[in-house]
Amino acid sequence: MVKKKTPFRRIMFVLGILTICFFILIPFYFMVHVSLKADYDPNKLTFSDFTVRNYLEIFGLIQSSETEFFGDEIIRANLEPVLKRIDELKKRTASLEAYTQYVRDVQLKAKEKELRDIVDLVIDFSGLEVENREEFVENSLIPGTEEAKIIEENMESIFSVNDIKRFTDLRTEIENALTEESLIFGFENAKAQLKSYEDQKTKILEERASEFPFLKYLRNSLIFAGTSALISLFVAILGAYAFSRLRFKGRGPVQRSVLFVYLFGGTVIMVPLYQMAVKLGILSSPLGTGMYLIMVYVIQTLPVSLYMLGNYFRTIPFSIEEAAIIDGCSRVQAIFKIVIPLSLPAIVTVYIYAFMIGWNEYLFASAFLGLKSYKDLFTLPIGLNAFSGSAHAVWGRLMAASVVSAIPIIFIFSLMQKYLTSGFTAGGVKE
Repeated sequence: MVKKKTPFRRIMFVLGILTICFFILIPFYFMVHVSLKADYDPNKLTFSDFTVRNYLEIFGLIQSSETEFFGDEIIRANLEPVLKRIDELKKRTASLEAYTQYVRDVQLKAKEKELRDIVDLVIDFSGLEVENREEFVENSLIPGTEEAKIIEENMESIFSVNDIKRFTDLRTEIENALTEESLIFGFENAKAQLKSYEDQKTKILEERASEFPFLKYLRNSLIFAGTSALISLFVAILGAYAFSRLRFKGRGPVQRSVLFVYLFGGTVIMVPLYQMAVKLGILSSPLGTGMYLIMVYVIQTLPVSLYMLGNYFRTIPFSIEEAAIIDGCSRVQAIFKIVIPLSLPAIVTVYIYAFMIGWNEYLFASAFLGLKSYKDLFTLPIGLNAFSGSAHAVWGRLMAASVVSAIPIIFIFSLMQKYLTSGFTAGGVKE
């Protein structure tokens, strides 16, 4: 007897559908909406007319200068601290006399103040009783004096070795600050800093909006995700066939333990995997790093691929394979001519699952590629995250890149929908 739906159930069903639509469709609508705006400002919530410039920018079809794309306000925000630092360094490096005056008026006073603060701490913490504190502090700054020896003796029981070394180094720096050798060395360092800031200024002014290499990140994601999914699928087909058809010692425990890898989160296994790669020297080159990352993706997707395909292969009657073997097929030919064609729905489902894991993966890619700064190998998640944290991040371009990054998954789903319909539940039940 079929129970009639009550109004309460209908209301709960509608609310559930609306909730799903809100959490899925609304963010996607916002992402598309912002990607079609030329100058969306998240702080002011202002929108301009619709435009496809963001999409043209990420594909490199048009190129805007930073001023045209970001506006004068962003230019000023990026340049002001750099220009301020340049002005300060120009005054210091105008001549050796100007630099000497800067050392005498600024650097020496700052170091002497830090040294006095350390002496005051030693006096307070050690409980020293001094009649004239100011005179005691001044004398303790001079090496070899009785006051300096008292401070050094008490420091050993209060401060660490590094703190004591810092105290000694400060006294030496103050003593040698106005020597000719020290002044010339500092003067050359200041000029090198000035050149570095001028190069930074030039880079900010010349930087172009189209420098975000979206197509390179898209290509890298396709290579890493596609290659790892193919390798995982190939190994899973052979392994699942062995589990479902062959009889060997230990088959049961091995088959039941393939999913144990998912008991450990990515953050747990990332550190040992990274340390192992560093000690073996794999991460010393971009090629080795890329191959290692693909191997990690295969490790992530292989267990569940084995489980799903193994259960699906058991649903295929073994008599079909026996007939093929009687007709002259070998075991390998039976796999590729009989088992694989009959298992296309499950195979397509497993491939898409493995591809999506590699396509959206961030943790391992950021550890292996980001820490080594292999920017030419950055995938889309790493590239978008790096761009969103830069001084030149634009919401419209970020959203446009996010929308385009979803296209490969949508395309694969649309292309293989007929296989997915029958493959979603493939292998879900062990028979």
